Amino acid sequence: MSTLQSRETGGKPAETPGAPPNEAPRDGPRESTPEHIQARTIKSALTRGEYVLRGGRSHLFLLQVGAGLLTSEDGENALEGPGFCWLPHGKSRSLRLEAGTRGLVLSIPDARLGSSIPAGSLGSHIREVIGFPAIVRNPEPASLAKLAEMIATIEQELFENGPAAQTVVQYRVSLLLIEFWRLSRPEISSPRALPRNIVHNFMSLVDLHLRDHWTVQQYAGQMGVSKDRLNTAVQRATGRTPLAHIHRRQMAEAKTLLTGSSLQVAEVAYMLGFKDAAYFNRFFQRHAGLPPGKFRHSVSQQKTETDTSFAAWP
Repeated sequence: MSTLQSRETGGKPAETPGAPPNEAPRDGPRESTPEHIQARTIKSALTRGEYVLRGGRSHLFLLQVGAGLLTSEDGENALEGPGFCWLPHGKSRSLRLEAGTRGLVLSIPDARLGSSIPAGSLGSHIREVIGFPAIVRNPEPASLAKLAEMIATIEQELFENGPAAQTVVQYRVSLLLIEFWRLSRPEISSPRALPRNIVHNFMSLVDLHLRDHWTVQQYAGQMGVSKDRLNTAVQRATGRTPLAHIHRRQMAEAKTLLTGSSLQVAEVAYMLGFKDAAYFNRFFQRHAGLPPGKFRHSVSQQKTETDTSFAAWP
């Protein structure tokens, strides 16, 4: 499914006859798999171009010359080059660019964005900055040129598609995020993170690293807070310890796979990052009160009984 689509408009959306089904119209990015980072040059065109942004991706648009109009459920915002805007995931938006606009666009899936954020307290600061939309007008020319060069380098790496290209790109995205954070003029000695931000960041990290089986200490280290502070914030917000939340999410994923797929129990264990199927069985039984095989059978039996009951008759 496309998450970053482009089309040219001349008062109304333009048709693109003969275009391959997996290729966007001219001046729009080609389709790529959902987990891949995309980077593309915005070329000067004779007509308007429109980007439609959907799905679990964040976008960085950098306009060197030209103008555009960003539209979302929150309203409209005018953009002018030189400048750039950061659009985190979460809302459907469209960006209409006027004819003659030139620049670059970077599109990052959530999973790749999360794993590109540096560890420690720096990562916490960056996460706070990129969690909100930002429009920067008339930045320092040197800063804009540096961002443009970084996006262009990512685009070139993706185009060449050499060995470990996605790994190289992910490291370059990490450097770009640091540069973007620097442009926000951060205060290194800023107050401690608010508890609600700690809880939000923790839950986001758990979803990203559920199959990595991180310890609570590892989550705390990634966020740049102490283990005790993480424990206190999560318990006050949810009534559960961080470890209990991790186990709750693992169980939810396990039940979804057991009831919604034909995978063997050992395959489910592997999908969830358990190296030992026997340990997964013990883990599941401890939290559900019965082994995964019996759980699957009981759910299947309940569905059968429901479907064949008198109430289910037409």
